[in-house]
Amino acid sequence: MNNNDKKVFHNQNTLFKYGNAALNIKLWNSEKYLITKYAKLDDNILDLGVGSGRTSFGMYELGYQNISAIDISSSMIEQAKWINQKLNYKILFEIQDATKLSFNKNAFDFALFSFNGWAGIPSENARIKALKEIFRTLKPGGIYIFSTHLRNDERYLKNYQKYLVSCDEFKYEMYGDYIFKNQEDHYDFMHLYSLNELLNLIKINTKFQVIKVLDRDRNFIESQMVLEFADNTTFFVLKKPFNTEI
Repeated sequence: MNNNDKKVFHNQNTLFKYGNAALNIKLWNSEKYLITKYAKLDDNILDLGVGSGRTSFGMYELGYQNISAIDISSSMIEQAKWINQKLNYKILFEIQDATKLSFNKNAFDFALFSFNGWAGIPSENARIKALKEIFRTLKPGGIYIFSTHLRNDERYLKNYQKYLVSCDEFKYEMYGDYIFKNQEDHYDFMHLYSLNELLNLIKINTKFQVIKVLDRDRNFIESQMVLEFADNTTFFVLKKPFNTEI
């Protein structure tokens, strides 16, 4: 069983990268468009996998102030709290696992899991648990937005075995699991779905309605700083139906 709290998110180089993004990049143009389209300023917002707070600080500066920001990495949350204090912002940062959230049901109007964070949870069962927990904590009519890389099978089959033997932190459990070395030369994990696989997973395991799927680079122009920070990704916009209890 893979551990949800990855070593890479306690690494000093990674912390520096995410801290810099929290201070200097904040929201991408694509994220800003989607957030302002689907979230009202007075909404209760759940920001998941926040790292050092990049998206949380960006939303706060747009006028969103009811933000609960969580990440499983204590090192990331410690850095986010430090930045929060220095900026004199009032964002609630907490260490939490997305697969077992402490919040009550129907607590949030809007949820965001940015930068491929949901697909980076290193277990299919855990990813499904996280989806169900986000669904539980959203109000009926609430919106959940996440981003992920979609799988290119030719590229995946060529590369997926490269680090299977040398990495002892993550285990290959199913087709689509991808163990790789990131820009800081540390092992990381992401599950790569095809579009149909992901749509079926959402349909089979949750009552979410998929209302939009958007390729970032086909629909938005991002700054050079954003392009260097993160390569292309696909956004999914989900809605919790009004006629549901949990």
